[in-house]
Amino acid sequence: MRRIYLYYSLIGVIFIAALIFLIVKQESKEPYALEVDATKDTTDIAGTFYRVRVNNVGMYPLSGISVYLGKNDVQYLDNLAPGQSFFFYPKPETELETINISTKEGIHVTTDYRTPLKGIGLPGSGR
Repeated sequence: MRRIYLYYSLIGVIFIAALIFLIVKQESKEPYALEVDATKDTTDIAGTFYRVRVNNVGMYPLSGISVYLGKNDVQYLDNLAPGQSFFFYPKPETELETINISTKEGIHVTTDYRTPLKGIGLPGSGR
């Protein structure tokens, strides 16, 4: 009988600890934050494929997102809800440079394209 109470109390302590952890994690989030992943992917079949993923990792929506992908290629997004992602694709004639992203909330991100690692035998991995 004592073991059952021990198990129940252990489960209760674990549940309370997990709940406290989630509350602290949520409270420590920044109000406005943006995650950017610019990818340059090369395959044998399709050639080179560029994409920029923008993810709102903050607590509040972002508005007036402006993405500078290169000369004469600036793209806009009105708003992005928390947890939502959006992909931008440069025009084929764009001379690719450093990517600059800004929002009305004062976030400015500058990044370059990254090339993901390729594994042998995986689809899209080239040779």
